[in-house]
Amino acid sequence: MTNINNEKINSDFENNSSDIKNKNGDESQSFYTKKRFIIPFILIAIAAVFAWKWYQTQLGFVSTDDAFIDADKLTVSSKILGRIISLNYDEGDTVKAGDIFAVLDSTDIYAQKNEAEALLFTSRGNINLEKVNLAKAQEDFDRAESLFKSNVISKEKYDNAFHSLEQAKARYELTKSGLKTAAARLNVIKVQLTNTVISSPLNGVIGKRWVMEGDVVQPGQPIYTVFDVNNVWVTADLEETKLASIENGNMVQITVDTYPDQKFAGKVYLMGSNTASQFSLIPPANASGNFTKITQRVPIRISIYPVDENGNRVNDKNIRLLPGMSVEIKIKLKD
Repeated sequence: MTNINNEKINSDFENNSSDIKNKNGDESQSFYTKKRFIIPFILIAIAAVFAWKWYQTQLGFVSTDDAFIDADKLTVSSKILGRIISLNYDEGDTVKAGDIFAVLDSTDIYAQKNEAEALLFTSRGNINLEKVNLAKAQEDFDRAESLFKSNVISKEKYDNAFHSLEQAKARYELTKSGLKTAAARLNVIKVQLTNTVISSPLNGVIGKRWVMEGDVVQPGQPIYTVFDVNNVWVTADLEETKLASIENGNMVQITVDTYPDQKFAGKVYLMGSNTASQFSLIPPANASGNFTKITQRVPIRISIYPVDENGNRVNDKNIRLLPGMSVEIKIKLKD
């Protein structure tokens, strides 16, 4: 009897265990089935969020990384032949208008100045002498003319007085011309002396030094190139296919590689009147018939200034935008 009861209990236990296993198996299968449907849904939702963000940030914009900081630049050259005896600035130095860049050797020019001053002094003495001689010749002629009219002197003496007056006039004019030439030469030499001192024409930063101290420079040879860093902008070369939707006044989001954590903004204010290739060293010529169409790029100018997280303009003296820095731009198209 006891054995029969034990067998019944064991049978019931095994049945219950089997039911529990079946139930757990069903629940596990249901969980994995749900998981199989939930995971793709989550991935689709995440992709949708990223797609929406991309839509918001990219659609309605024209972007390019073919852009850089630009500024007004001026190359300062020598106006005369001379040897550089002093160079006062190097690349990257800040300068003000009037600061002396370089000094040329002026020894020979000072020697020429002394000679010109001596010649001018002599010419002034000669002109005074010829002025006296002319006055005397005029007086002698007036007397001879009066006496000739009174038949006191002969025609020959009258003619001699006349010729002496004409010669005195010619010598006076020649001396006066020499005086003007001497004065003009002295003025030229004085200008040359001022040209031995080469100064900065504007406030800015030295972008390039072209010579070394001791070099002999020719007229027109570059000494320094100066950038006006107080007036910088972005020059972007934009594909011609994107220009139709851009006009002056479009707002621009700007990223400067040097300051990746700082936001910049600006506006389009100048559209190029020709493609960049027109001013290349060898402009394209397709008269031969060998033509491969390439999308051309047109330079545009964009103002630039730092902004905060809300897009408000800020003044940060630690930000130094220099010509040539690489930037990326996103031009907001108008609705």
